[in-house]
Order: sequence, then C-alpha cells, then structure tokens
Amino acid sequence: MIHTELQSTQGVADRQAFDYWRSTALARVDASLPDPTLTFRAERSLSVTRHATVIHTRSDPVGIERRAHHIRGDGVDDVSISLLIGGRGYHEQGSHGARVEAGDISFGALNSPFASGASERYEEVRLFVPRATFLAQVGQVEPLAGRVLQGGSVPSTLFSSYVHGFARAVPYMSEADVAIALEGTLHLLRGLVDAQDQKSAMPASEATLRSLAVSHIERRMHDPALGPAEICKTLGISRSRLYAAFRNEAGVAAAIRNARLERAHRRLSSSGSATDTVATIMFACGLTDAPSFSRSFRRRFGMTPRDVRATHRR
Repeated sequence: MIHTELQSTQGVADRQAFDYWRSTALARVDASLPDPTLTFRAERSLSVTRHATVIHTRSDPVGIERRAHHIRGDGVDDVSISLLIGGRGYHEQGSHGARVEAGDISFGALNSPFASGASERYEEVRLFVPRATFLAQVGQVEPLAGRVLQGGSVPSTLFSSYVHGFARAVPYMSEADVAIALEGTLHLLRGLVDAQDQKSAMPASEATLRSLAVSHIERRMHDPALGPAEICKTLGISRSRLYAAFRNEAGVAAAIRNARLERAHRRLSSSGSATDTVATIMFACGLTDAPSFSRSFRRRFGMTPRDVRATHRR
C-alpha cells in the first residue's frame, strides 16, 4: 500500500517554522538557512512505495549536508535523483559538483556525505530508489554521485515532463503502476546518462571547473578565509587550471568578491533583514573591511550600502 503524507509549515509560527521543518522533513541531514533573518515557508508531498520514495517539494532557500553520523545512524543506501523544476542552487558529492539550474538533474548516494542547497525559493521532485534498482537499470552509482545533467535538451525535457507527472500521479497509483512508471523513468534516465558518458570520461573542461568553483563559492562565501587555495584543494586541481577556468572574467578573487557583494545587496534590499545593521550583513557575507566593502559596493551598484538600505525602507 502506498503511503502519502503532506507536510507543511503552514500554521507554524514564523519563529518556529524552520526548526519544525528541520526536525521533520530534514531530519536525515544538517540544515541551515542562507539568510536566517527571512521568514521560512515550505511544503512537500511524500509518497512511500515498495519500489521508491517520491518527494515533491516547494520551499524557501535552505542548505543541507548529510554527514558521516547521519549515515551511521540510519544506514540508508538509496540513490537520490533530483529534478529541479524552479529556482537554482548547488550540489556537491565527492569530487563532483556544480551549480544547479531549473531543468537540471542531480544524483546523490545516501551512503556518502554530500552537500546541496538552494539560493532562492525552489521547487523540485526527488526520487529515492534502492541501490540495486539503480544499478540494474541505470548503472554504477559512484561515478554519478555529485554529477549534474543539464536540462534544455529534448531528451532531458521529456524526462522532466515524465518525472513531474509521475510525482503528481503517484498518490493515486497502485504498487504495480508505480513499478511500471519507475522503470520508464529509469529507462529515460539511462539514455541521458549514456549520452553524456563520453563527455564525462574526458578531463573536466574549463566550463565544468568554473561551475564547480562557483558552486563552492556559493556555499562557502560566508567564510572570510575562502580563497583560490581552498577551492583548488577542494576540487583537487592546480592553481593554473583554476585561473584558466576564469580567464574570461576578472579572476577567481573577483568572482568571490562579486558573489559576496551580490548577496549583501540582496540582503540589504530585503525587508526580512531590515533590523540587521550594515556591518552584520557585511560580516555574514564574508567581508571584514568596512571601508573596502563600501567602495567595492558602490563601484558595482552605483550606490553605497546605506543608500540601498534607505531606498528599500521607503
């Protein structure tokens, strides 16, 4: 029998909404908010079958990390297949990772640590299938863990449409129907994986390395110590390869600085951060020198941080 459950923060007080979601929907991971000052709202449909678990989520941005103690605690060895329907975020596992855009498909192995998250409100469908099922119908898990298949092609659009429909229909299916629909889903997925195998066998391109670096910056920009050396160590590449990936821009350090400034601008423009001081927001974005922050901010946006704050308070 299929068990379907609807979970939502509706009716939960604003100050308690994220704690509620973290202790229920996100109990198997560590969860954090990119901007704790904003109101958090989320909802999801959870359908548990003998063949797979299907979760359809709409949520404000959140970051999650599955760590070694979670793996030891629940012993789950499923494979996660995620289709991002709306929003954007990042996904990392092992030596793979990238920024994730709407239409992209990402993979995770629940028996190994991983990190993922969203930088804006998002919608996704996530399938959890047993490792044996994934191995039989798609292939080995580890080469795919942390990888992101980009959307936009005709095959990926077909897959996305199929998975979205599957998620909506699964509460009304029989177990036999679910088995058939899941087989069709994994057959389409195998085609997408096979189409990209030749590319993945080649050394990572500059575009791929840049995507990995941007994903890491998105997740770690709050740390003032973040710099090219840490990114090189995390990605296992030389400094020259990292710099080559940003050859068409002002450089890696500039990419980090601009990402921090963009996040600071979003927070200064947000009503949810209205009670935070400019200094608090600056430090939360990994910036520690107030005069330098103000100069860089003004060069990028044509206004000082205080001007932006004043404009959005009107």
